[in-house]
Amino acid sequence: MKSYLYLLMLSLLAFFIIWMVFHFGEIPNKRDNGFKRHYFLKSYSQTHVMDFKDTLHEIIGSTRSTIYITTATSGEVLEIGENVSNKIKRIKIPFFSRFHDSLQLSSVAIKIDSPDIYLFAENKPAIIKTTFDSTLFEIRILPPGPFSREVMAGDDCFILRKFEARVTDQIFVRYNFSTGRLKKEENISEIYGDGGIKSDGQLHFDVETRKLYYIYYYKNLLLSFDTALNSVNKFFSIDTISSFKIRTGIVKNNGTAAYTNITPANIINKVNCVKNGLLFNMSALRADNESDKFFSDNSILDIIDLRNGVYLGSISLPTFNGSKLSKFIISNNRLIGLYTNSMVIYDLNLDVIRKAQ
Repeated sequence: MKSYLYLLMLSLLAFFIIWMVFHFGEIPNKRDNGFKRHYFLKSYSQTHVMDFKDTLHEIIGSTRSTIYITTATSGEVLEIGENVSNKIKRIKIPFFSRFHDSLQLSSVAIKIDSPDIYLFAENKPAIIKTTFDSTLFEIRILPPGPFSREVMAGDDCFILRKFEARVTDQIFVRYNFSTGRLKKEENISEIYGDGGIKSDGQLHFDVETRKLYYIYYYKNLLLSFDTALNSVNKFFSIDTISSFKIRTGIVKNNGTAAYTNITPANIINKVNCVKNGLLFNMSALRADNESDKFFSDNSILDIIDLRNGVYLGSISLPTFNGSKLSKFIISNNRLIGLYTNSMVIYDLNLDVIRKAQ
């Protein structure tokens, strides 16, 4: 009987804690978030839909006629023609079958700059350059310290967000593939000493402005800096979350210590893309002038002018098969969006957006 009472008391206590968190905790979209949106009218039209049996993960490259997408199968890429024939080619990255296990690599990200393929072994750390036919194979082992974000910023030039033991955090570095030269930033990243968890985000390079952009996941900060890792500007997304709600700590297991979040990681800026001096940011926050139903039925993309950080307006894309966007890119005045098992292409009316600049 005592054991039943003990379990009952534990259950009631757990229920009470959950109730307290729900009613008094800072849960996104439970209350007004302190900002409003306005929407561009006739800013896009849906032009093409493709359904797959595969689970789609990332868009890792595109040309004027081809899109490359990774799937849930490690080392597999879908090469999708954008023309009416809907030609789909399933590619096995040669490196995975030949070298992945022998080199003991893990956490491998893929980017395609056709005809070249770059594989980023984030935990090694290493960068591998190969081709579809495997006639080329070059590997570069970087100085110690894993990296978590990577972009190509020109021929042989990569910008990485890499762990720096001196500050127990991640900073931006520039790595030249041909020479092996690595340059570290100075005074760009915010340092919290938690391995980079709190300041996690997405890194982009914009060819038009020749700048890097880093958008934080957990607050409304956007960093803009040049490829020399010198000057930096700070902009903000339109929401009011200017401080971190996430807390981090150290967890020890079998003598190994690791940093992790010890509170819920409520993402503010979910997915984003930078193109032609514009940031397209998919927000996780409902505006005060939006209903719960409207927000749940649409993927909301806020558009920010990266010259000055000014919010221009928003686009609402309806959910597809009950799901919101998982990833997207802007290519050739089109938005290519991924859902769990589908790809949807939208034609963008960028003239409507440019008029707001």
